Amino acid sequence: MLLKELRSRLPSADDRVRAFLGYGDPTEYDAIADALYRVFITARNLAPARHSTNCSIHPYGPVDPQSPQGWGQCLFCNSNRRIGDPRARQEVQNTPLQYEVPPPPYTHEALLARMRQINEVVFELNFRSPEEDFALTADLVHGAFIIARELSRPRSSSRCPRHPGAPLDPDAPGGPRCLFCTIAERRGGAPPPPQIRDRPRRSFPRRQPPGSPS
Repeated sequence: MLLKELRSRLPSADDRVRAFLGYGDPTEYDAIADALYRVFITARNLAPARHSTNCSIHPYGPVDPQSPQGWGQCLFCNSNRRIGDPRARQEVQNTPLQYEVPPPPYTHEALLARMRQINEVVFELNFRSPEEDFALTADLVHGAFIIARELSRPRSSSRCPRHPGAPLDPDAPGGPRCLFCTIAERRGGAPPPPQIRDRPRRSFPRRQPPGSPS
């Protein structure tokens, strides 16, 4: 059922991307981002579940944007570790956390290339495909959604490929620059990429083809 839904929603989103020449107002990408988000929700429900924090205690808690190296991503556990709470979780798991976020710059050409990847992967999917293929599909669609969402942001004079609608920092070294990137440089790190936290959801069993053993 979900695989059929994925294949019915994907062509509509793909047609929107291909029909748009990429020269219009950024708000024209809003409908593309909405369509890709619907495709992502279906692809996510087909893929193995992922937690926001990868924490067994707070799997759907907030993510720590400044997690020290070697620590987990859970803000609650990291806050406890910072104050020396001996009950804080110590181990760090290595399973995937959230979905892929492609690096900037975000362009219409990058979106087209991503859609070609998605179509190739979905064409090969079937009910007996391994979980890794469904996970890859969710990652690819999430990346396409991120590109479209960033392209839909209002453009500003900062001309920042990571934050197209960012305000300017007039006191930045070298002249006015993107405020978000300037703050990240002052803190000594990059800003956390945009993500969608996975939510608790019902599990939908994959439908077996007729005549297959149960």
